[in-house]
Amino acid sequence: MRRVRAAVQVIVLSLTAAASRASQPPIHRASPPSKRTTSGAVARPTSKPGDAQASSFAKLPPLSLTNINTRKTVALRLYDSSGTVDEQVAQKLDSLLCDARDRDDIQTRTIERRLLQLVYRAAYHFSSDKVEVVSAYRKAVRKREGMHAQGRAIDFRLSGVAAPTLAAYLRTIPRVGVGIYTHPKTQFVHLDVRDQSFHWLDASPPRRHWREMNIGSKALIALDAKYSPKDDWPEGTTPPTVRRADVTK
Repeated sequence: MRRVRAAVQVIVLSLTAAASRASQPPIHRASPPSKRTTSGAVARPTSKPGDAQASSFAKLPPLSLTNINTRKTVALRLYDSSGTVDEQVAQKLDSLLCDARDRDDIQTRTIERRLLQLVYRAAYHFSSDKVEVVSAYRKAVRKREGMHAQGRAIDFRLSGVAAPTLAAYLRTIPRVGVGIYTHPKTQFVHLDVRDQSFHWLDASPPRRHWREMNIGSKALIALDAKYSPKDDWPEGTTPPTVRRADVTK
């Protein structure tokens, strides 16, 4: 009998405790406070400002550049993940784009960085991963060598892209000199960076310049007026902030 009473008491105490717990309000764990905008709306998570910029440049493949005079080839990315020209890479290109006419006295100089950007822009535009350099820096000796002597010009070809097609694209870019060499033994494009655009065609054979023809127009003045440094970066990328001083040049 005593055992039955004890068992009943245990059951009653268990039921009482359960009822007590059930009557208590539920406990909620605190959530971290939501950030709100000045208007009071809950702010949505956003990616960092540099994320899109970094991702657009991370997708750009390296280009293979060959100097046909030295037969040296390098595979390089011009931009770092932020879209800034990688100066160490640019210096390697300075060495590649040398004057090797005298193999015992190879000459180099700093190549205009905008010129490097436009070569890469053109290659990416045509999805061409190989650049063949015919000539870049040329030290002025007997001849003045023009823009080449200043490190502001390059003669080149793109793999898989006909010279007329490459030249036509480059002529859409403001503040450049674009010459197309159409002789069967030349077939390359000259590109230089300058303040006032100039376009020409040259049908002369190698090492001759006696068939040059101006193919520019008055429309180049309006094209140059629209120039913005941000347009030097590859299409489809988000370039870093350009200094105001550069924009007004």
